[in-house]
Amino acid sequence: MEFQQYVSIIGAGPAGFALAADLLSHGKSVLLYSHPTHLRHANSVRETGCLKACGVMEGFANIPITTDMAEVIAFSQVIFLTVPSTGQDTILQEMKAYDLSQHILIAVPGNLLSLIKDAGMEVGNILETNLSPYSCRMDEGQLLVLGRKKRIMIAALRNYDLNPGFYDAVQDLFPGVRLRWCSSAVEVCLSNINGVFHPLMMLMNAGRIESTGGDFLLYSDGLTPAVANAMLGVDKVRMDIGAALGLCLQSTIEVSNECYDQSFTSLVTLAQKSPPHNRLKAPSDFGNRNISEDVPDLLVPWCGLAEVLGIDASPVAAVIVLAEMTTGRVSWRRVGICEGYTWIRSRGES
Repeated sequence: MEFQQYVSIIGAGPAGFALAADLLSHGKSVLLYSHPTHLRHANSVRETGCLKACGVMEGFANIPITTDMAEVIAFSQVIFLTVPSTGQDTILQEMKAYDLSQHILIAVPGNLLSLIKDAGMEVGNILETNLSPYSCRMDEGQLLVLGRKKRIMIAALRNYDLNPGFYDAVQDLFPGVRLRWCSSAVEVCLSNINGVFHPLMMLMNAGRIESTGGDFLLYSDGLTPAVANAMLGVDKVRMDIGAALGLCLQSTIEVSNECYDQSFTSLVTLAQKSPPHNRLKAPSDFGNRNISEDVPDLLVPWCGLAEVLGIDASPVAAVIVLAEMTTGRVSWRRVGICEGYTWIRSRGES
């Protein structure tokens, strides 16, 4: 893989804008795609003339924005997908019309994108990360970056013929972040600790969210010892799955500590003292990716893998059922996850 000076980014949300601004500040040329039906942040940035970033990233950035999929695909052979996994299917359907055989898609995060993509879609390679490099929010064209991760995990769908130059080139696309390469997309998915944090904080603070409109701090106010105990139950299932698959997964607190170069010993202490977490406001309602993304696209495949492997999945299943009862939506969306993992193993790509 040759050094890439040009980078396309699909997804004009906080993560997409943060990545675009970061890459621009490191000398890259970027083009950001905003879906025509999701122009809120893109229009805000256009109206103000540029993106203003504050927090751990500060400054102004003039970010080129397009709503033309053909343009963003032609701009670069490296395409980041920063859309929520709930929007991945829509984007993939649009991309099917183009020749992507020489492109590399990097899903940030992936949530098993490479295992559920349309079988007729040919892509040069698909990479997935476990987390976004940035903890960020946007409001009226201004980007607030609460934290930047020091390390994230990544895997390639086809990793059997990659050379050191490929790894170096991909590392160059993640300013200030050390990449830890994993064996497969399944390992990366199991390392997405949002599935441990987000659903339970939402569900166990449901009354508070609805009665206050989210007028409290999600972590420092909402992650109490009882919530932490429930999280540890989910975390144990996640780690048991990893052990059964021969993976040495870190605990959620260990992953978070490594991400932010911290040394907390409990989830409650992290919630109280970690700057990227303790200033984060709660969502105003339940129409939020903490439930709509992290339940169906993390907890559901974890539960499916646990059941296939003979692991007690009841803590994870309980969260899924509670989310379904609370929202009235069925979460069992992504199918074929276990079959996809078997396919990866049979291809020798783990």
